[in-house]
Amino acid sequence: MTPKEKRFISILAGISLVCIGGLYFFASKGSSRFDAAKEGFDSVDSKIKSMEGLPVYPTEKNLEQKEAELKTYSANAEELAKKLQALRPATLENTDPQAFTDLLVKTADASIKAYQTAGLSAEGDNPSLPKGFYLGFEAYTSTPAQKDSTGIMTYQLGAISELNAVLAASKPSALLNFRREALPEEKNEAYKPTPGVPYRAMPIEVAFAGPESALRAFINGIQSSKQHYFVIRSMRVRNDKQEGPKASDAQFEAPVKEGADAGAPGGGIFDSGAAFVLPGESAPAAPAEAAAAAAPAAAEPEKAEDSPADSSRILQQVLGQEDVNAFFRIDIILFDGAPATAAPKK
Repeated sequence: MTPKEKRFISILAGISLVCIGGLYFFASKGSSRFDAAKEGFDSVDSKIKSMEGLPVYPTEKNLEQKEAELKTYSANAEELAKKLQALRPATLENTDPQAFTDLLVKTADASIKAYQTAGLSAEGDNPSLPKGFYLGFEAYTSTPAQKDSTGIMTYQLGAISELNAVLAASKPSALLNFRREALPEEKNEAYKPTPGVPYRAMPIEVAFAGPESALRAFINGIQSSKQHYFVIRSMRVRNDKQEGPKASDAQFEAPVKEGADAGAPGGGIFDSGAAFVLPGESAPAAPAEAAAAAAPAAAEPEKAEDSPADSSRILQQVLGQEDVNAFFRIDIILFDGAPATAAPKK
């Protein structure tokens, strides 16, 4: 082999090695890119398959179901809006200030009489009605209202009158306080509605004392109103007595003995009415009970409500008829009128 042939072979071998190294390098790079691409594909494919199992996945069937649900929701919302708008008066016309004053006096007198019928009074050293109570319109006992505010105030007066009628019917023991926030119209200011809120809220505050039954009756009464819409924004209830009952507060009536045992000394564990009984045994019958068992059967008398075995009576003897003090912040809601529909385009 000549030197030229040897040199050619060596050059060809070197070039071949370089080419093989380049091919290996590019092949390894391509393999890593393929593995990365496959890993990304598998990840996306897994996410798509998991989303296909969701109820809101954009398929034709889910789209039809969602459109049907939206139509049902829209119909229910329109029906609710009609019912709520029915609580809005047809007009809120302003009247003469003297006419509003006459209506205020008549309404306040009716509310006070309702409270008096329930047993409340503003007289005496410990009155159960606030002094000068006038349904929150105390400022208008000597000053006439602004004419431009009489329309909205008449609506508010009707709602306040109904609320106090419900409270009087629930029979509280005392009306502690009643406060009404003045409306902007009363200050010669224009009412500015809140954007996106389809109603106007007129807040009032009321505090009263009474049994728990009065509290329940008041809440049920205002929530079932057919003329106005009340929203309880906040409430606070606390017991009239902040200290728990003591054992000495319990007062139980002594059982009354009848018949031959009426004059016998009692109170011991060996008395017929309080015999000592071991577990698993029954108490021995008293002589009077034995005689009654031997006698012909008679009609069983009704169980008296004040039976010593009545647990509710025992609790009342321990706890008493304690009142609760309740504070409410309530909004009188005036819904906006139905939106005007645009005339169809020709």
